[in-house]
Amino acid sequence: MKVFLAFLISLICASVATAADNTFADKLDLKPLETVAVQHAQTVKTLDSFSRQTITSITGRSTLDGHSAIFTVFDISFRPEAYRERNLIKIKHVPLREDFRLLENISDAEKERIVKEGRISLTFWQKPEVQKLMMELQAQAVHKADAIQQLNAAASTLAALCRQQPDFPPAAVLSPSGKDPNDHKWHPLAEVVGNVPKLVESLKAQGMTPPPALAGYDGKGETFGGLIDAAFDMMNAWRDNDAASVNKQVAALAQLLPQVSPSTYPSPTVLKTEVVYNRLAKLTIPGAAFYFMAFVFFLMSARSGVNSLRLWGLRLFTIGLLVHTAGIAIRWWLVASQHGSWFDGIPIKNQFESVLMSAWFGAVVGYILEMRSSRGIYGAAASFVGWLSLILIFSAPFVAGRDIGGEIGQVAGVLMSFWLYIHVTMVTASYALIGMGFCLSAWWLVKYYADHGALSRRHAQQLDDDGARGFDVVVPAGATAGAMTGAGGPAMGGGAAALGFGRTLGMMLFLGGATGGPPVSSPQIKEHGRAAHGTSAKSESFLATLDACNLVVLQLAFWILGAGIICGAIWADQSWGRPWGWDPKETFALVTWIVYLIVVHVRVATVDKAWWTAVLSVIGFFVMLFNWIGVNFFLVGLHSYA
Repeated sequence: MKVFLAFLISLICASVATAADNTFADKLDLKPLETVAVQHAQTVKTLDSFSRQTITSITGRSTLDGHSAIFTVFDISFRPEAYRERNLIKIKHVPLREDFRLLENISDAEKERIVKEGRISLTFWQKPEVQKLMMELQAQAVHKADAIQQLNAAASTLAALCRQQPDFPPAAVLSPSGKDPNDHKWHPLAEVVGNVPKLVESLKAQGMTPPPALAGYDGKGETFGGLIDAAFDMMNAWRDNDAASVNKQVAALAQLLPQVSPSTYPSPTVLKTEVVYNRLAKLTIPGAAFYFMAFVFFLMSARSGVNSLRLWGLRLFTIGLLVHTAGIAIRWWLVASQHGSWFDGIPIKNQFESVLMSAWFGAVVGYILEMRSSRGIYGAAASFVGWLSLILIFSAPFVAGRDIGGEIGQVAGVLMSFWLYIHVTMVTASYALIGMGFCLSAWWLVKYYADHGALSRRHAQQLDDDGARGFDVVVPAGATAGAMTGAGGPAMGGGAAALGFGRTLGMMLFLGGATGGPPVSSPQIKEHGRAAHGTSAKSESFLATLDACNLVVLQLAFWILGAGIICGAIWADQSWGRPWGWDPKETFALVTWIVYLIVVHVRVATVDKAWWTAVLSVIGFFVMLFNWIGVNFFLVGLHSYA
């Protein structure tokens, strides 16, 4: 009974404390600090961005207890005793959670909690036996090294916030003096104590040696003194739950910080834009929403032939593309404002940006092609790629448990290359087209299966549109259609050998109108095939249209990817001293290109062009996907940044 009463009292006390914290938090107005600029990880960003990144790196979420990230950062810094024992550190790697069962000094219930919740406290992480276990796991299982490093980084971030003498905030908030144009280093408040005369005198009176004054900030003693007083008073008021006093000091800090060095401090417009950009999920979710609605309308239009549905698809697609473009433009502008160069700000330097730009290129190409067509097929493929890409880059950090470059930051100097930008732009553009080809191929296969009840190519002859455009396999002189196709089977002869060099080269280069004999698929043969398989002319026409659209996308992807690989070799020769090194990313990019090279040859040598194109396009898409994403997660190479 006593144990129960003690437990009940503890619950009541905890509830009262939580209610008091919530009341204090509700009275705070930290909005003025959202647009305060800080430098963290060599990147100038808003305090809002810094706080969200910090809390996310620790807990896996951008908020804690329903409070804003800024509140949580300050609360941990000013009241660390309330957080050291809390299970805040997220173990994102599920197999690593199971390894905590190896610890002998914790109960079975605690082991089950760790496996289920995947969270531990800073105090628990710092225990010698836990650190010993992590070292052993790193030595025994190399594949867990990344997970342990992520966990250690999260614990280190939390430990930095829980220091006995907290900074305000735990990042550099004082912009460079501007006296040296090459000086881009920001400073925390603790570094300018020597610039405040009254603090220097106070330290001397206590028999202490004051730190030297920070060079370049002459005449800023009064401003620094006001900042330090406001930060100190804010910390004390926070610990006393005095919301009114905290709000007063927040306003003072937000007003004084830009006055330290106005010439090097980011403009209010840039800072406010970054906050809104982050609040809108970097415009990924709004853009994805419009792309998805456009995809649905295009799909219905393509199947029904109702033009009004296509018009609504175009309207929604246009809005989605504008939102997508705005997301790229804002990101470009924000990065360029840090570097002072539009070239260095081109947003195509990491996984997030490369997928973002790739999807944009695919959407633009699909939009142009759709405006020249009236079926909604190109629009459906492009909007599908746009929707899927934006959803993936938004959700990847939560699903994969790692940053893919969504936050604006610095990049390696080797990336500042004209040739690299050309290479990355062309390769990622081809990936978007490969994604469109996958959508069209999957659509073709689904429709083909619905018509024939099987995916075998036994019914696939001449379900393409090549004959009308001069790409078809021809009957050699003196041969018959039956000799070419056998008894409804694949081509038995002809192909490249029967076409001659000029026509074969023209087909491989996708140049229509090459001279040659009549196509195998005469109207009589097509009619006979439809009668045998029970399909309609309308159905075959739709499959041929899908194949024709797929071929256009395939042409662009094949040549752009090839040119992009060549440009990458030129850049690699300039940057790394060799044009090709069989890096995993290089190797799988070549494999992807070879898949589509096979498609080129298959369309020359077989009458089952549409079937082979669809199947190989699906295969090529997954090869590309592994090259683009899988290599970064499972293999190590020079291209791991993208």
